Parts: sequence; structure tokens; C-alpha cells
Amino acid sequence: MTRKVQRLILSTVAVAVLVTAAAIAFFPLHQEINGAIGVAYWTVLALAASALPVQLPRGTVVSVAAAPILGAAILGGPVAGVAVGVIGTIESRELRGQIPWYGTVFNHALLAISGALAGAAFAVSARALGGPNFSFFSVEAFFAAIIAGIVFQAVNWSLALAAVSTRTGLPIRTIWAQDLGGVAISLVGLVPIAWLMAETFQLPNNIGWWATPLFAVPLFTTRVAYARYVETRELFEQTIEALSKAVDARDPYTRNHSSRVSHIAEAMCRVMRLPENEIERIKWAGLLHDIGKIGIRDNVLLKEGPLDKSERILMNQHPTIGAEIVAPASQLSTEAPLIRAHHEWINGSGYPDGREALDIPRGARILTIADAYEAMTSSRPYRKTPLTHEQAVDQLEKFSGIQFDPEIVPILVGLDRSILDRPPDRPDELPTMLHPLPRDVPPSPEQPRPALASDDVS
Repeated sequence: MTRKVQRLILSTVAVAVLVTAAAIAFFPLHQEINGAIGVAYWTVLALAASALPVQLPRGTVVSVAAAPILGAAILGGPVAGVAVGVIGTIESRELRGQIPWYGTVFNHALLAISGALAGAAFAVSARALGGPNFSFFSVEAFFAAIIAGIVFQAVNWSLALAAVSTRTGLPIRTIWAQDLGGVAISLVGLVPIAWLMAETFQLPNNIGWWATPLFAVPLFTTRVAYARYVETRELFEQTIEALSKAVDARDPYTRNHSSRVSHIAEAMCRVMRLPENEIERIKWAGLLHDIGKIGIRDNVLLKEGPLDKSERILMNQHPTIGAEIVAPASQLSTEAPLIRAHHEWINGSGYPDGREALDIPRGARILTIADAYEAMTSSRPYRKTPLTHEQAVDQLEKFSGIQFDPEIVPILVGLDRSILDRPPDRPDELPTMLHPLPRDVPPSPEQPRPALASDDVS
């Protein structure tokens, strides 16, 4: 556990203790929840709702327990919000020791704060909107519940994002875009459900005690929606990665080339502080930038000597072929222009369209630099000995303003070497199994191509 994680946990627990003490001191338990028995009832509902949490791609965990916690906070006030939030979210993973103790402490402290502040927000706003004798069955109570829900989700999301960011080192905006952003609408939808549960609980003749659990149906469908979101995203990512590996597998020299280009391009984007949706688009385009090579014959793609004119024309078609392959897929249509333009030059002498300068999409200009660096520092059929980092950087700077965007080249040059250096090849990787390389291959007797960034076509 790092010092940052320790500080976050200690500060969150301290705030939870203070908020709980304030709730007990200033907000007595409301009679609408029917005392300790009612609190226990809502705790059981929360336990059932939190039994099947869903872990999102970047590590944030969500469940539908927010609805019964918020419902209890509306009915019973901050004290009920704390009790149901802390006790009603005990998970089997915690009991089995699958979550570190400090993670368990943080999670329950987070929910104590969220439940207490939501209960206080409802009590204060309900009195302000409806007066001292407001009715729970009123428009004012509904709007007070909305305010309480906003407070609950805002506090809950903020602390959860801070925790995942502190633990993983990822920016909060990245975690939001790839985790909570995809399910935020569904989470907000739990607020009116919580209000309806609170209203149903107050039905006369004890009808509410057995009618409230009927909300398990919409809560379960919401939970299913979370799981489907995760499954769909994982399937999308895995499909893209499989396609990139399929392209790289055709040539033993390009093993992991696409994933390396994507990794370097993403790191450049983060230094440039681009919007998260653009970073993701560039990352996917990096994985698929060479997919058009599926349409290039092996005798051209794997040729060890220089390409003749007709072969060069054929090779130069791979960006166009790649764009045409991905364009029909609605989820990848925005990546198609980047794939098509990743061999365009700043001075307009690139291919396939001869676009120049700012007419080339920014993402394509980033990919061009990442692609050239990765190609130069890797072995190729026409150049068995890769360039060193220093030689590759020299080529990037030499062709800056000609082939490469002069404002973006320094971004790559300034990246940490842990990002740029190629990791050791693993002998069990698929491309090696398909195309085993002979050991101690002697240098090709043919005249090798010049080791220039402008000559690399990967």
C-alpha cells in the first residue's frame, strides 16, 4: 500500500467518523422508517442488492445497492443512511478475504459519507421546499429526493474515482470515460427508484413491507445492464486486439508492432492532454493501422530487397484497404480516417491522398510518428539490424517538418524510455509459432534499404 493510498484511506475514514458523529448529534432517526426494525429491513434489501457487484474495466465496482441505501436515507435520515450504507454492503468477497482489509474499510467509509450526506441533503431540502409539515407524497419530496440522489452519487463517484486513480496511477478522466461514464445514466436512474421504494414502504396496512421488495425486478435488470456493458466492451477490445495480432502474425518481423504503436501513441496523447474519447480513438486506430496489409501479397509484404515500382504502388494501398475494412463497423468508423492517413506527410508527399499539414487528422499525425519510431527500432525484412533509440530520434528530427509534424515529434522524444524501449520477445507468442525464425541468420547479400524513417512502410 503506497503512501498516497494510506493518506486517502485515513482521510476518508476520518471524514466518515466525523460525518457519522454529526448525523447522530443533529439528525435523529425519522419515524417514517419505523425505528431499528425498519433500518434492519432496509439493510437486508441493501445486502441483497449488493450481492452481485460488477467490476468495470478500470477497476471501479458498481452495484444497485445505491437504491436501498438512498431510500433508507430518505426515510430515516443521515443515521439510517450510514447504518444501511455500512452494514448493507458487506460482500461475500470481503468475508472470503478477496478484498484487502484496507479496501473494505475504505469502501464502507465511502458509503457512510455518501449515505449521511444524502440523508442530510434530503432533510434540509425537503424542509426548505415543503416547509416544516411537508408530505413525503408530494412534488417537493420528489425534488428533495433528486437533490439527495445527486449528493449521494457525486460523493460516491468522486471518492471511488479518487481511489482507483490513486491505486492505478491512471488519470481520473480516463477512469471516468472507461468506467463510470458508460453506466452513469443507469446509476442516476437509481435515484427515482429509491424515491419510489421509500414511498411504497409507507403504504398503509403494512402493504409497503412486502411491496417494496418487488423493486428487485428493475434493480436486477439494471445490474444486468452493467454486466452487459462490461461484456460488450471487453468483447470489442478483444476483437480489435485479435485483428491486430492476426495482421502482425503474417510477418515474424512485425510481432507486436501494432500494440507497440498503439501504446506509444496513447502515451503521446496523454502528454498532450487530449480528450479521453480522442485518446481512445487513436489507441484503437493504432492497433488497426496496418490491417490493410491483409490485402497485400506475401511476396511483396515479406520481400527482403527494395520494392519495385509496381510493388510500391501495391504496398501504398494498405492504408486505403485498412480504412475500407473498418469503415462499415459503426464502432470503428471514426478510426477509419486515421488509418487511411497514417502514411501522409506534412509536406504533402505521402500517400494515399497527398494531404498535407493540418489537413491530416491530428490522430494520424501522432500515429505516423509512433509508427515510424517503432518500425525503425525493430528488425525488418529489408533491415535486419534495428536502429538504436538515438538513431531513430535523429531520423525523426531530421524529417521533422517534412514527413512528421514538428510540434509532435518532441512529444515522442520526451517520453520515458520505459515506454519506448521494446520489451524482450517471448518465444511462446503466436507469430513466432507460425513463422519460426532461423537462428543466426547471416546478413542479406542484397543491398539493404537506407535506414531512414521516410523509407519505413510499416
